[in-house]
Amino acid sequence: MADNNEYMIDVAKEATYLNQSDEYRRLYAQWRADPENLYGYQFVHDTREHSYIDGKGYVPHLAEVAESISLVKCCSLMGSCLLITLMLDIIWYFISLAAFPEQSGIYIYRSQLAKPPEASLLFVLASGIHTALRYLLPTVVFAKVSGIPKKVALPRSRRRLDLLGNSIIIMLLIMLLGRILNPLLGIIFSWINVDTMYSLTYFSRDPATIIVTFIFTCLLMPILQEILCRGVMLQALRQFGDLFAVIATSLITAMMFYDFTYYGQVAICFVVLSVVTIRTGSIITPIIMSIISHTLNFTLSYITLLGIEQAQLIEALVCTAVIGTSIIAYSKLMNDRHKLLTVTQTVTGLRFIKKIQLLVTSTTVTLWISASIVMSFIVMRLLK
Repeated sequence: MADNNEYMIDVAKEATYLNQSDEYRRLYAQWRADPENLYGYQFVHDTREHSYIDGKGYVPHLAEVAESISLVKCCSLMGSCLLITLMLDIIWYFISLAAFPEQSGIYIYRSQLAKPPEASLLFVLASGIHTALRYLLPTVVFAKVSGIPKKVALPRSRRRLDLLGNSIIIMLLIMLLGRILNPLLGIIFSWINVDTMYSLTYFSRDPATIIVTFIFTCLLMPILQEILCRGVMLQALRQFGDLFAVIATSLITAMMFYDFTYYGQVAICFVVLSVVTIRTGSIITPIIMSIISHTLNFTLSYITLLGIEQAQLIEALVCTAVIGTSIIAYSKLMNDRHKLLTVTQTVTGLRFIKKIQLLVTSTTVTLWISASIVMSFIVMRLLK
């Protein structure tokens, strides 16, 4: 029996996951090996067995077919869950138009900086409920349908939490660079008469409304967003390689904001969050990173929107401090030979480009991409 094992290939058991516990690997392998699981990539084969193909002779059995079937299933499920998000967003869009006609736009746009529209407490509460549902419902559906173990979907390894501080600094740097480049982007898009988003938040001078907005924008949304994107979706796709999982989940879920001017910044942030999740082995890390970056962005936005004196000076000082700290953090990482923002391209049966092709040609993913582009045109603000 021992001699036979030398010839056996079991991709689920042999798979490795960076900075994860033995329990994570065991549960992941069990999930993938379950014969009733349509979403787990499993391939067990005796390398001594070959198939005869006319013109080629005897060839070894390959894992590409099994991987393709599982990948298509996972992509289809991811697209279906994102379409649920789109459905909830469309419902909320029409509800907000009917119930809150006085609310101008969804978020704050650059053309509104001189006189930003104020959101009512009731509107913010209703929007917060919608925000919770748009992340929570797809998460529950993905987890239930795929059956992915909770400890795999929400990893909490403590092996590389020492990288948390540097991860936060890098995330803040990207967010602040986005704020710096946003005015330039606004000028470019103004040439084609398109308004650009200033901040993913609502504005109000009422203290209660500000507090509720902060809770939904800086606490609830980051937590639920990371559980969906860096939790169930990213972890489920890791069986097809970490690089593919990062690129696929980051680029596809970045389209959830329906704003052409924001796609690039969101996609970069999502890539960083995904890489750091894998490098640290914990979902807690991206949650903390997201909460802190949203909080800083919220604070700087409100300083400007409330018309506080020296707002630009305060933002400039914060940007300088973060950039300086990030340079120090990057130097330390290089001296310690820590490659925080890199992931290895795990070798699987399919080539990377083939995986991307299967992703974008999945029916539900194609529908999601097309519908989100249409939605982006619908909510687009044109300059008067």
